[in-house]
Amino acid sequence: MIDELAAGLLSRVDEKIKELAALQKALKTLASPDALESPRKVEEACRQLARSDPKGVGLDVDFTELLDAAEADQQERARTRRSEFGRLLKECAGDEGIACRLITTDPMEFAVEPFTVVVNLEQNLASVLYARLPLEELPARPERIITAVQKNLKTLEAAWSSERFFDALHSAYEIRLFDKKAPRGERAPLADLLPLVALSFQGDKFRADPKTANYRAYGRVQMAYDLAKLRRRGLLHRNGRRLNLGTATGSSTRDKKGVLYVEDSPGQGQYYLSIWFSSVEG
Repeated sequence: MIDELAAGLLSRVDEKIKELAALQKALKTLASPDALESPRKVEEACRQLARSDPKGVGLDVDFTELLDAAEADQQERARTRRSEFGRLLKECAGDEGIACRLITTDPMEFAVEPFTVVVNLEQNLASVLYARLPLEELPARPERIITAVQKNLKTLEAAWSSERFFDALHSAYEIRLFDKKAPRGERAPLADLLPLVALSFQGDKFRADPKTANYRAYGRVQMAYDLAKLRRRGLLHRNGRRLNLGTATGSSTRDKKGVLYVEDSPGQGQYYLSIWFSSVEG
């Protein structure tokens, strides 16, 4: 009998503790300068406070003033972002010697070389993209965006040399032809070479012990960047072989897994579907 009574009381106490914890979390959000830069987090916290019953958990408080202040604060922050964001982003980029220009206003997109940055000022979020593929989402704060751009560019540039990439791409192409018993010079699906190129990218640790901990990530963004880098450097032929890419047109661009977008500049490029190598003299 006593255990059932205690269990019932414990359940009621646990419910009150959960309610208090939820209130505590919401109030911590509104007391955090960083969290106030996230409209989504602020909105969730305000909803929690608005539907709460503080007196039901023993608190003699009223959240009305706080909720009104939070709404006014968010409106002011949104106005400031709309009026200053573009200028501040260009200033931050210029301070680091990075080219930055507005591409479109709706949605708001910037070319921050060599990436595209898509900005949602209402939610105060920014997405860094390359080759129309997302790399990172972060708060839409200019200094944070420029830091992310520098970090991601350093990662892409540090992968391997263009010469090694060209050789790895050719080896992958040769393996694909061998597996399909196809003649040399035949076109192969470009996306099919990605796993083979990724294997060539692995270091000695992975070759000695091919487990997850030793694997070096190599994905679609990196391959798109490496291809664009080859084009920029004019390194489309090497050791008597020329790299050729077949454009994806019409319905072939619908399946994004089967094509790869190679950029000429942020937001400008072409989808490619196939690849082949041909012989060149000299």
